Amino acid sequence: MQVLEGGVPESPLPVFAVGATVSCGHGTGRRDAYVDFDAPYLIERANQGWYDLATSLGLFGADREFLLALPAYLHSARAASRHRKYVWRRVRLLDDWDVMGAGCAIRRGVSEHGYPEHLLGSGAGRPEFAMLALDSTVAVIGTTWQSGISSLAVPDPSDTEPVRNAIGWAATSEWDSREEWFMGAPRSDRAEALAWLRHHELSTPEA
Repeated sequence: MQVLEGGVPESPLPVFAVGATVSCGHGTGRRDAYVDFDAPYLIERANQGWYDLATSLGLFGADREFLLALPAYLHSARAASRHRKYVWRRVRLLDDWDVMGAGCAIRRGVSEHGYPEHLLGSGAGRPEFAMLALDSTVAVIGTTWQSGISSLAVPDPSDTEPVRNAIGWAATSEWDSREEWFMGAPRSDRAEALAWLRHHELSTPEA
């Protein structure tokens, strides 16, 4: 997978909102590809499941490009890690891809708390990633569960209730600034939610 310079569309669906797609039901069009840990050819089957979802629902743009959430402090000089944990980066899927294996095992450094960080998860066969189509019309999540691993894909995620609720909560919530040091990224989430809402309202034709 090749990380590209620039090319991130204006006001994509926020990373934190894409994470809310794990709460989407199958009535939203959600599709899952799950593999038990003890299944033979775990990584190969998980890779195939991810690719089938990505291609059938339309994750890839031209040249198999899409958005991938990466640690902010490694990929954005303007983003302090405690205020903005992840940023979207434009990436291209190369021919020799291995998302669930090598992709999850690539070391990206050490977190602010001293834990090792990997590109797409916590090690080979342990995915934890968020992906988004360039036009925000498809979200794909990789997750490690208690007994297996999965990919899930949701079309038109911004139209789903969990994502809308996540954006609304981030845009309107207030917090005590004295507690911000352990709250993650509420300031960034609020800014991104408000920016997305403004862009979405301006982009929606009047009835």
